[in-house]
Amino acid sequence: MKLITLFQWIVWVAIAQLPGILGVQFVYPNMTWYNSLIQPRFTPPDAVFGIVWAVLYVLLGTGAFWAFREKLHSRAMMLFIGQLALNACWTPIFFGAHSLTGGLILIVAMLVEFIFLLRAFGKINTASAWLLTPYGAWLAFATYLTAATWWLN
Repeated sequence: MKLITLFQWIVWVAIAQLPGILGVQFVYPNMTWYNSLIQPRFTPPDAVFGIVWAVLYVLLGTGAFWAFREKLHSRAMMLFIGQLALNACWTPIFFGAHSLTGGLILIVAMLVEFIFLLRAFGKINTASAWLLTPYGAWLAFATYLTAATWWLN
């Protein structure tokens, strides 16, 4: 891999990590509140979330790198940025504002927007779309967790 290509990949992965980096400041101060909620079945241990999201952001960034390494596609780029923006807003709304309803509305929007993103990436580069599928699967699982938490509380 050429040095410039490696640098470009690192930039895309770093961009994809931004929602997690921005959101973490809202998680730890609100863990007492979160742990006081009735948790749905199949809720993983708290430590799992950070690890999983970090890996998924790497896959998301790698997918963007593959999709955009030859040229930027405006629709796919807007969807990618939209997904990151929605993702970055979820943690401050759910954890920071303690808004279960807001978190639920936002994660459903993320899931719907993800379907459009997946299709857009698939039209550009099939491998980039496949790299997004674990993110989509976890997003669906996170939607279940958010919905169940909203319902139980």
